[in-house]
Amino acid sequence: MTQLIAEGFQSALLPCSLILLVPGLAVALTARAAFIPATASFAVGALALSWARFSDRGGGFHPIILAIAFALAAIILLVPLRARLDVLAVIAGLLTGAASAELWRPCVGAEFGQLLNELPSRGYSGLALMMVYLTCILAPLAGLAAIHHLIPEWMLDRAEPAWAVIGGVVLAVLAFSTAIGLHEDFVSRLYLWSGGV
Repeated sequence: MTQLIAEGFQSALLPCSLILLVPGLAVALTARAAFIPATASFAVGALALSWARFSDRGGGFHPIILAIAFALAAIILLVPLRARLDVLAVIAGLLTGAASAELWRPCVGAEFGQLLNELPSRGYSGLALMMVYLTCILAPLAGLAAIHHLIPEWMLDRAEPAWAVIGGVVLAVLAFSTAIGLHEDFVSRLYLWSGGV
């Protein structure tokens, strides 16, 4: 377990994890006041689809479906509603997390590699271990959430509109690049830059 945790934190620093961290950051920035529910639901969506995919229980969605998920998330989060319900941010986070997990090609260390081999037969204990690993990879998003609460309210009010636009643009670019098939080359490059073969 300790080795799996160490591998998770190590993977968070490698380019292969950017396919999870960048969309997660985009959701967090675009959600504005619903930062925490959006980020938490992103993690849940990423965990659910990663586990389903690597345990042969689901996944394998067409890139157009993933592109639609990214685009819907961007639209939901950029809708200028003053009293936006947190439930909308949760839906956007789930969509983005699931779509990102479908694109993710993890850097595999010895412990995580063993987990991936055993995942189809492990049941819910495999889900728990996958949750531990993904929590470590997504730790930078938790750090961002902590920093977000330390920023004075007046600074947040000034910065949030710009952050929302940046996050929305990132989600739109992900939607477009996935729709036209550029994601495969990008994810492969991230994996190779991480030392994959």
